[in-house]
Order: sequence, then structure tokens, then C-alpha cells
Amino acid sequence: MFSTVSAYMGTNKTIWNGVKAIGDTVTDVDDGIADINSSAGKQQTPVSGAAGAKAQVRHDYEEQILVIASQLAALAEVNSDANLAAQVELTLSALDKLSDDELEETGTRVAGLATTNLAALADYGILQADVTALTALTTQFHGIKTAPRTAVADRAGQTTTLPDKIASVTSILRNRLDKLMTKFKKSNPEFYAGYLSARVIVDRGGSGGSTPTPPTPPPATPH
Repeated sequence: MFSTVSAYMGTNKTIWNGVKAIGDTVTDVDDGIADINSSAGKQQTPVSGAAGAKAQVRHDYEEQILVIASQLAALAEVNSDANLAAQVELTLSALDKLSDDELEETGTRVAGLATTNLAALADYGILQADVTALTALTTQFHGIKTAPRTAVADRAGQTTTLPDKIASVTSILRNRLDKLMTKFKKSNPEFYAGYLSARVIVDRGGSGGSTPTPPTPPPATPH
């Protein structure tokens, strides 16, 4: 709604352009509007994108963990290594049930075991590139695992601050621009009346808080 006043002042800039205080105030109004629009846009951004990205990374991460863990399990069976077998006995369903932190711990553990047994794993088709890929996925998952919560927090922050930003622009209009515009009440009543009309549109649109009172219109010119 504030853009109504901004557009009106922009259209009639030649009338007030020589008054620096009005120019500064209009600039502050426009900056406030831009800030409000930015916050409103972030507030409305869906968080499903972050959740979807995390789900895809987790899926790839679990698959890579299972590929390497399965070959380690086969190696453990051949070598009768009960300790190794116990650490790599995994299934996709079991991985799905792990918390994010537990999954990251599991991926780190499997990568470490693979590095320790890398020479023997060559016979099972597991090479350094596979371990490197798992390590990269661990890093990627670590970075994205809190993304949905962060997105929700960002939206909550925008929701909290938006009313204050609206109130700030409202204050600029009421306490600065409304007062500055009274100089045109007699010198250019048509321009002033148009400004009052734009302000009424803003007030009726609801700019937060109590409904502000627009400036007093100029007295009617007797005929």
C-alpha cells in the first residue's frame, strides 16, 4: 500500500524536487518499501525446497554407505573378522531409521574402515574414488542436514521483524512527509489533495497497528 504514495510522489517529482527534506524523506520511504518487500518475499518462500534437497542428499549418502559397508561385510566374512562385521552390518531400512547425526557418524565410520582395508577391498571393486565419494557426501550431508530448520527459522525471523518495518514506514509518512507536504496546501492545493488521496488509500489498506489519521484536507474554495 505504501507504493501508492511513492508512485504519486514520483509522478509529481517536478513539483517538490527543489525541497531537499522532501527528497530525503521520499528516499527513506522507498528504502523502507524495498526492505518490506524483501522481508515479505523471504517470509513467503516455501521451505519444501530445502527439505527436498536434504532428502535427496540423504538418499545418495545412504546408498554410498551401504555399497561400501556391504563389501566390507563380505571381506569380514572371508577373514572371520567378527569385529569388522559388527561395525558394517547395515541395511537401508536401518539407515533410514538413524537420526541425521547418527547417519553422519555411520558414514564417517564406514569411510574410516574402508580406508584401513582399502588394499583388500580392491578385489571387491571398492577403490579410493569410492571412499572419496563417501567422504564428499559426508561433508555435503553435514552442511545440508539442518537446512530445513534454518529455512523455518529464517521465515520466523522475517515474520517477527516485518511489523516493525511496516511501522517504521508508517512513522515516516505520519511524522515527516505529512508535515512536509502542508507547504503545498495553499501553493498547490491540487497536488496536496492528490497526496491526501494517496495517503487515505494507504491508511485504508492497513499498514499495521491502529488506523492512522490522514492529514486534514484543505478547506473548500468558496465559489
